[in-house]
Amino acid sequence: MSARRGGQVLMSLSHRTRPVTGLLVSISLLAAIGDETVLAADAQPAELENVLYLDLDAGRVVIQMRPDLAPNHVARIKHLARGGYYDGMVFHRVIAGFMAQTGDPTGTGSSGSGRKLKAEFTRTPQVRGAVAMARGGNKDSADSQFFIVLGDTHRSDLDGKYTMWGKVESGMEFVDKITKGNESRNGAVKEPDRLIRLQIAADADRPPPSGPDRLDGPADGATARNFSAVEFRCRALSDGSGLAGHSALARLWANGYLAGHGKATGGLSFAEAGEDAVAVALKSACRARPEAFLFEVSGQDLTKISAPLPTNTTAFSAATYACRDYLAAREGKTSGADFADLWGIAFIQGFKNVAQPGLEIPFDVRGQLMGAVAANCAKNPDITFVDLTGLIAEKVKLK
Repeated sequence: MSARRGGQVLMSLSHRTRPVTGLLVSISLLAAIGDETVLAADAQPAELENVLYLDLDAGRVVIQMRPDLAPNHVARIKHLARGGYYDGMVFHRVIAGFMAQTGDPTGTGSSGSGRKLKAEFTRTPQVRGAVAMARGGNKDSADSQFFIVLGDTHRSDLDGKYTMWGKVESGMEFVDKITKGNESRNGAVKEPDRLIRLQIAADADRPPPSGPDRLDGPADGATARNFSAVEFRCRALSDGSGLAGHSALARLWANGYLAGHGKATGGLSFAEAGEDAVAVALKSACRARPEAFLFEVSGQDLTKISAPLPTNTTAFSAATYACRDYLAAREGKTSGADFADLWGIAFIQGFKNVAQPGLEIPFDVRGQLMGAVAANCAKNPDITFVDLTGLIAEKVKLK
């Protein structure tokens, strides 16, 4: 049971003295910068917050999550589920009497979200109905792929080797109906069944709340620090309803992406007033392609719009936000540092995708990139955040 995503990322930058004084970016991207797996605290009753509904063509499977065994894995599954990540994915590897595996957006078994989790192994028996993470040879390589144990016999060979984070409470008869793969091909399924939807019971059939989208770290874990455009699926986009925190962050990311794309092509401009062209375009693109991820629609659809970007995003004024504002936020003197970081990462992504379409910036690089922005902001506090980020984006090389 393996999961892998992404290639090597290298960064080489040269020194620049004009127009910014002492632009210094010295970063090694061959070392990880630490895990960010602990998400926002739960606010819903435990009996609902820790239950998953996994919908198949055959029926609904109810999974009781086990935060007592694997708190970081449960938090991660919740975060991915609430961004629509798993919806529509196939069960790419299914072995009769053993297990059914899903969670790879490419359906090949070689991909994932791009974020690795530290193992939370226990000796809890992995019997029929146990739900655990797939991983590669490294014990800390679990990402987004997981499997459900099918056999009646206790799989003691799995105990303590794969992080178990849940157990099927009902609906195993539906899991049993998932199309099996060819055992001679390690369970690869030629025409695999799909996971229609994965949602948390606390969210199921929830009526749309009133009020605007929130960007204040809501209980659903939609924090700017953890948001990723390769994890947010278009069908999860809401407009003042549902899980609004994720949607507001998606629009913030799209704004930054288009700003970076515009900077690289010489087409960046801000509108003083009027309709938010980014929000309108994103909503339209997601309505047309609900199964697409935000990263895909941003690069393939949103870049076609020519309207100016709104001066004010939900979190900050992109046109006037200065380096001194960013530094104050990072020092805790003002709020919004995480929002600026998310916008900045999206900006660099959009900038680089002009010359390197489809290239993804790995999640664990974000801290290093924004650290470079902060270091140079400290030397040039009067420059605008967008101009400084543009200079970093121009110099960084990603492979």
